[in-house]
Amino acid sequence: MGLLDAVGGLAQGIVDAFLQTGSGMVIGFVEPMLEVAKVLMTANIDPFSLIDYWIVMVTVISAFYVIAFLLVGYKFLFGAYDAVQRAEAKEWAKNAVLIVITVNASLLLYSLMLNISSGIASFLWSEDFESLFIVDSLSTLDFIWLNFFTIAVALAVITLVIRHIVIIFGVMIFPVALFMNFIGPLKPYGSALINLLGGAAFMNILDIIILIAIQLFWIQFNYLDIMNILAPTIGFLFVALANILLILFVIFKALIPASRVVLDILGVKSAFGALVG
Repeated sequence: MGLLDAVGGLAQGIVDAFLQTGSGMVIGFVEPMLEVAKVLMTANIDPFSLIDYWIVMVTVISAFYVIAFLLVGYKFLFGAYDAVQRAEAKEWAKNAVLIVITVNASLLLYSLMLNISSGIASFLWSEDFESLFIVDSLSTLDFIWLNFFTIAVALAVITLVIRHIVIIFGVMIFPVALFMNFIGPLKPYGSALINLLGGAAFMNILDIIILIAIQLFWIQFNYLDIMNILAPTIGFLFVALANILLILFVIFKALIPASRVVLDILGVKSAFGALVG
């Protein structure tokens, strides 16, 4: 029996060593991610640091200004005696002026939107949230619980990284979106891009509100030891799910009007209407 006990103890020791090594690797992976998540939730980029790329996009867009004003002039010239044509020409002229103003002010408007997002995040942020990002008992957790927590944090970080990528490209996309928003056939696409950038800009506010709710939940049940890991796990999982749902909502909302425009251009809608009477 002594030999069997020794063999069994050796096997258990090997398993424990593997689990301990695995837990150490997971902890070494998740701890930096917690710091990354905190930074990504509370900070936005400075759009003016990417002003060179913005200038390139505005320069390209400005080439279409001439076309826009030529079309306005054409409308006024050949539609002077037609009330409908004059009304359209005035509308086109107004849109052309608005395009010039908004596109050239787009970097300032985009910076203002991100500053509002950062200001609200700073106002809502509380030091109480630090307990969600610093889990002292990681090294004592069950390996399965530790992996659940790591997956939740990883998903949250991935969505936050996607948010920052969208915000970075938004410096170049925003002037294009504003330009498209004043062009009749392109308006649904412009509105879709603006909604996408707006959703990305204020996504961190939604995340912080979720953390507030989780923190209150944790306080109510802090007498349960399991809440020390359950609350942070649920918090980061809800943050990830909320971000994913927000991204999907904005994308699907953008696709619906855009698809209608495509159908109208192809004549599918009118053909279908004639078919069904």
